[in-house]
Amino acid sequence: MHHRRTAFTGVVMVALASLALAACGSSNSSPSGSPSTLLSQTFTGTHKVTSGVLNLTLTIDPSGSSTFSGPITLSFGGPFQTLGSGKLPESNFTVSASALGRSVSLGILSTGTSGYVTLQGVSYQMPQATFQRLESSFAQLASGAGGSSQNSGALAKLGIRPLQWLTHPSTVGVETVGGAQTDHIHAGVNVPSLLNDLNTFLEKASSVSNVAGASRLKSGLSATTRQKIAAAIRNPSFDVWTGTSDKTIRRLTIALTLPVTGSLSSQTGGVKSADIGLTMQYSELNQPQTITAPTAVRPYSEFQSKVSGFIQGLQGAASGVLGGTGSSGAGSSGSAGSSGGASTGGSSTNGSSSNVTKYSQCIQQANGDVAKMQKCASLLGSGG
Repeated sequence: MHHRRTAFTGVVMVALASLALAACGSSNSSPSGSPSTLLSQTFTGTHKVTSGVLNLTLTIDPSGSSTFSGPITLSFGGPFQTLGSGKLPESNFTVSASALGRSVSLGILSTGTSGYVTLQGVSYQMPQATFQRLESSFAQLASGAGGSSQNSGALAKLGIRPLQWLTHPSTVGVETVGGAQTDHIHAGVNVPSLLNDLNTFLEKASSVSNVAGASRLKSGLSATTRQKIAAAIRNPSFDVWTGTSDKTIRRLTIALTLPVTGSLSSQTGGVKSADIGLTMQYSELNQPQTITAPTAVRPYSEFQSKVSGFIQGLQGAASGVLGGTGSSGAGSSGSAGSSGGASTGGSSTNGSSSNVTKYSQCIQQANGDVAKMQKCASLLGSGG
C-alpha cells in the first residue's frame, strides 16, 4: 500500500511538474516580428502566468498493424489559480488515458489547503500529510522554475533551452488560440540537442519527485541511448503560438515519426511506425478560475483499495497495445467510452504531424468527455 501511495504521489508531482514547465513559456495579418525575434521574446524575458486552463496531450498513432488501430492518448488538464510563491495552486485537473476503446480517468483537485482525488465519480480527501508533502515538493519545483511567472531562467533551470535546438524558424501567420491573437512560428528540431535537454530535465525531475524508482533517472539517458533515439526519429517539427501583445505561449506542439522494428513490431501486430505528437495549450490565460472542493467525500482508504483497479485499467490498455488484441470494449475501471468510437476501422496509413496536431486539439476541446474524445479518431484519417 505504501508503494501505491508513493506512486500516486508521483503521478500528482508529474502533473505539477508539467504545469510548472508549461508556465515557462486565423487571419491574414502579418506576424509582429521576425521568427527568430519572436522565439527569443517568447523564451526569454518575464511573462505573467497566474491562472487559466491548461491542457497537455500526448498522442501516439501507429501505422501498419493488422490488429491495432486507433490512437493511444494520454491527456492532462483543467483550470488552475496560483496562490503565491511556493504554494500549491488551486487546480482541478483530470488525467486520462485511452487505447483500443479502453479509457480511464482520474481527477486531482487542490483548494490550496486540501487535496482531493476523484475516481469513477466518487471523491476522496487526501490525508493532510500527503497534501503537505505535495506542497513541499511543489515549493522546491517552483523555486527552481521561476514561480508563477515565465522568466528567462525558468526553463533553463529545468534544463530546457528551446533556442538551442530549434532550427530554420519561419512565421506561419496570425491565429486566434485560447481566446488570444497569436503569432504562429514553425521550426525544425535538432534532435540530439533536444535529447540533451530532456536528459537534463529527467535528472532534475528525479530530485524533486518521490516516485519509487525515480532515482534511476538521476543518471539520465546514456549518450549511446540518446544517439540511438536521435538516429531513429523522422520528420521532427515544432510549432509555437505566442501572444501577439505579450509574447506568452498559448499553444506549443512537437511532432515526430518513430519507426518500429523487430520484436516490438511483431508484438504490436506489425506496426511499422508511429506518429507521436505532444501538445500544450493555455486558454483563459490570467483570467480568474473558481476551484470548488467536492461536497461529498469518502475516506481515502477506500480510494487506496480502488486505485488498484485504476492501475489495472491502465495495464489493460497497455496490454491491448502490446498484445495486439483488437478488443474495443470499455475498460473495467475509469470512464467507459461509447462503443465503436475509438477505432478508425483499420491501420492508419495517412498519419502526419498535421493530423496528429488536429487530433490533439480535438482531445483538448473534449474536456475529458470520453465519447467526444473517441470521435476525434476520425481526424487521423483525414487528408489535411
